[in-house]
Amino acid sequence: MPYAAVAEKLKSVPDCYMEEVSEFIDFLLFRSREEAPKNGLDEAIAEVERGEVEVYHSFDDFKAAMA
Repeated sequence: MPYAAVAEKLKSVPDCYMEEVSEFIDFLLFRSREEAPKNGLDEAIAEVERGEVEVYHSFDDFKAAMA
């Protein structure tokens, strides 16, 4: 939706609700920053930080762990 359409809708909101509209917009902006989509690298870094990654010193060690 173009900004002009949103601006027109805002003109029709009674003044007594403008504080609530402003708070809702603030909430949406906060949520959009907090829930930014993660790419594969971001997910991998998060897994390492949470300790969900196992490290093997050789491929043979890996194969033995998978058996």
